[in-house]
Amino acid sequence: MEVEVKLRLVDANVHRRVISLLSPFYVVTHRQKNLFFDSAASELSERRTVLRLRFYGDNEWCVVSLKTRAVLVDTVSRVKKDKEDLNLRVRHECIAELEKLGSVEFRVLSEEYELKRSIRLGGFGRR
Repeated sequence: MEVEVKLRLVDANVHRRVISLLSPFYVVTHRQKNLFFDSAASELSERRTVLRLRFYGDNEWCVVSLKTRAVLVDTVSRVKKDKEDLNLRVRHECIAELEKLGSVEFRVLSEEYELKRSIRLGGFGRR
């Protein structure tokens, strides 16, 4: 099981306090870039589903994730998540030409999702 915790911190002082509390447990920083996609008809968004490509480091590793059935209960979001590694050849093709994403066969995308005309919704990085 994977647990991800996101904290909304009031200001920089609180951030510094949290960092000082957690620093003894620090192991590694994963540099990453996250890109989010949907079909041109917003099919995934309508189903509360998110398709993400997460690139680690200098594009040396990429994971495709599909998050579905997001439910918010008592300010805690629970989501079903499936992920798979993207092979090196396909990863480089998608980096060079993101439009190719719609023609890639992903195990995490079942037949119920049509992404032949995918669009990039945006993304963010963590350094």
